[in-house]
Amino acid sequence: MLITDAAVRETATALAHSLGEDWTLDPQAPADGAAHLIYSDGRAVSFRPIFGGATVQLWITGNAAPALPRNATPAERAAHEAHTIARLAEGHRYNKATTLVTEEDEEPATVIFRTLQDLLPAFEHKPRYVGHQPWIDLFDSALAAVTAERNPSPAANADAVRPATEAESEPQNPPAPDPEPSTEAAREDNPEPVPDAKTQPQRPHADDASGEPGEQGTPPASRGPRRRAPKRRPKPNAN
Repeated sequence: MLITDAAVRETATALAHSLGEDWTLDPQAPADGAAHLIYSDGRAVSFRPIFGGATVQLWITGNAAPALPRNATPAERAAHEAHTIARLAEGHRYNKATTLVTEEDEEPATVIFRTLQDLLPAFEHKPRYVGHQPWIDLFDSALAAVTAERNPSPAANADAVRPATEAESEPQNPPAPDPEPSTEAAREDNPEPVPDAKTQPQRPHADDASGEPGEQGTPPASRGPRRRAPKRRPKPNAN
């Protein structure tokens, strides 16, 4: 639907209603054939019909940055400076043109309002070149960070689990080696047979011809002193 010069003000009123209560027609705007809307903090939106009302030229104008409190901390001062650099400076403009000829034959206020959705974020994140939309890049980065936190990659899970597995597989204190069996315990397990005192001990074998010593027998049991029987005297004959 085309827009005429006479319908510009009526369209601007409908657009201000769609944007919100804080948007109003700028009473101090010049009569230059364009519609000018102003926000409560000073930012402005304007549009002008061109090409016989088939297209509108839209632009936004930046406002002054909010004042910094005197007792602001260094961190607050740094954040304020970064915000001032990123936002659209006061008096600077960002514009875009759009056609009003649509298949649905929509009202000009509806088409202009939809187009402004691509311009309003530039108040806080000014574009660096034509077609640049830094707010989309910020949204994509934030979305990717949230997705990575909720759905970590398998490689990250493997890296996180591997150290715990290795720590569990290695004992903290290595087991002490088994003590070697003592000689006394071995002797108790395999006691040597005690020879009987009445059994005649075996004499050690002689050395072999090769000169290697033979196996020695069990040493003889100790004996006490041997007593000799008294000699008997012959009896005298009676003859």
